[in-house]
Amino acid sequence: MEESNRTRGLVLAGGGARGSYQVGVWRALAELGWRPQIITGTSVGCLNGAMFALDLYETARDMWLSIRSQDVLDLPEEGARLSELNTFLRQTVAAGGMDVTPLEEIVDRVLDEEALRASPVRFGLVTVEKRGLRPRELALEEIPKGKVKDYMLASAACFPAIRARKIDGVEYLDGGYADNMPTALAQRMGAEELVCVDLEGVGITRPNRTGLPTILIRSHWDLGEILRFSPETAARNIQLGYYDTLRAFGRVRGCAYAVAREDSDGAANLFRVRFDKLQEAVKARWPSAHLTSALALVLANLEDEALAPLEAAAEEAKVDPTQLYTVESLGNAFLAACDHPLIESFGPLFDGTANGALVARATLMPNHFLQALVCRVLTDPALPEVIPHEDL
Repeated sequence: MEESNRTRGLVLAGGGARGSYQVGVWRALAELGWRPQIITGTSVGCLNGAMFALDLYETARDMWLSIRSQDVLDLPEEGARLSELNTFLRQTVAAGGMDVTPLEEIVDRVLDEEALRASPVRFGLVTVEKRGLRPRELALEEIPKGKVKDYMLASAACFPAIRARKIDGVEYLDGGYADNMPTALAQRMGAEELVCVDLEGVGITRPNRTGLPTILIRSHWDLGEILRFSPETAARNIQLGYYDTLRAFGRVRGCAYAVAREDSDGAANLFRVRFDKLQEAVKARWPSAHLTSALALVLANLEDEALAPLEAAAEEAKVDPTQLYTVESLGNAFLAACDHPLIESFGPLFDGTANGALVARATLMPNHFLQALVCRVLTDPALPEVIPHEDL
């Protein structure tokens, strides 16, 4: 990719277990040759950022692909009885939050403070003083020696779920109480262009008012529960982060799905032309059915106009979003995953034998009727006009 003389800043938001997504982003950035000189992070973004500043991609990946909730927080064993869970919750509230000793052990294992201070990548984090909720945005050189681990754990102290972190007599909370996406800190540290990775976590995400050239990376998909750590979810999120970053840099297309750009324009445009032709025919004969399928497409909010109907149908059919597709292979994946009996039940709307009940059904099931339109486009080479029929 084209080199820039601007100082690059990577801003990593907080979001608990969703942080695995940022590992996929880092992998893609490395492949693209986009290396930051500055990394700022809040909460889990701070923990990931330290590993990225040390160029520990494999360490971060392997950690996320192995940890479970009990490895991060002092939780009851899975399958605990309701009485045990109630006791745990009462004790947690009384203690001011969950014990994070397991998380401390992970940070001890992956963090080398001396190496972090010697890294050519500058590092910064955000935490908040519990008293008065005073924000503390700190570049690494502003953190006293020997205290980096404490401040990183303070940045991730998601109170009241996790107890406040006490440092030199002062209690600190999760940086999300002040700024879950610390763009201003990155600018103060000298960044001149930004890549920001949002996990849509809890807390305050302040508007980016830096005025710097910014690429925002955010998933179309739900990344999972914030406090539920799972290797399976992490593996999925890493792939989503990887493809979302390639998309943000223009290397793949699509919105919900990653579709290879090479030779995709012709296939995507042909699909959309055929879809619009069929939709116009339906509109002429069954306006109410058309309106609801058109609304379903609008609500899907997919920005790649040519592929939007196919992506919306694939999402409804639960096609796997963690793979790279072509237009053809995404269509085939949809056809393999969709509910054919349900979709084929809308066939009379296309062949002229529909009745009022079926039109009403299509109106009440817009997402499924949208799938029926897409299926018709993909499977009918001739794509005839909707056959006229007497008024219902």
